[in-house]
Amino acid sequence: MPALHDVNNDYRFLLSHLTRTGVFALMVSLPALLLYCDIHWLGDGVGEWSLVELTQEGFLLASVLAFVRLARRRVEDRRFAVLAAGLFACMLLREMDALFDLLLHGLWKWLALPVAMGCLFYASRQWRAALSGLVRFLGTRAGTLMTIGLVLLLCYARLIGLTSLWQGLLDDSYIRVFKNAIEETTELLGYTFILAGSLAHVAQRLRTPAVQPAEGATAEPAMRRL
Repeated sequence: MPALHDVNNDYRFLLSHLTRTGVFALMVSLPALLLYCDIHWLGDGVGEWSLVELTQEGFLLASVLAFVRLARRRVEDRRFAVLAAGLFACMLLREMDALFDLLLHGLWKWLALPVAMGCLFYASRQWRAALSGLVRFLGTRAGTLMTIGLVLLLCYARLIGLTSLWQGLLDDSYIRVFKNAIEETTELLGYTFILAGSLAHVAQRLRTPAVQPAEGATAEPAMRRL
């Protein structure tokens, strides 16, 4: 019986690992699949209204909504969740700059500024709670996914998208659409990891039993004393 029990555990572990591998394979394949659809089905490059660009914005919006939900449902995570939602909201406004430029060039900056300042001010009122939520997040698998996504987005995508790099590589054959395709699909891969980390963390926190405030006190006032 012990041997059978061990085999069953092995099967469950193997199935769980294969499932995670399949999900990971889908995640890293999605940018290339959407680029293929843009080129062969829609006859589009990687423009502002391409599937690649629209999916980036959709993933950012989903990340914002996930952390908004966490802020509404979990008092102990609220300060960090507002910071995270604010960060991704500002990134979403930046990704939508072409739309806002139709109204006023650089408008996205004036929209993102109050969002950023408001979220920072709100979190700073209980900075220890915000810091605690951040540390709790970074210590999870979801935090690792998020870190990978942010590094891909802010470091690798920016470097691989350098115009001078592609001009040096292709010389007289340089066509901007090639650079855009690599840069935008890499950004989408980063956003995919960011969304996965957001959804995984929010789901895990919502399943975790909430911290019960002391008798005769509420959680929010208690946090204000931190």
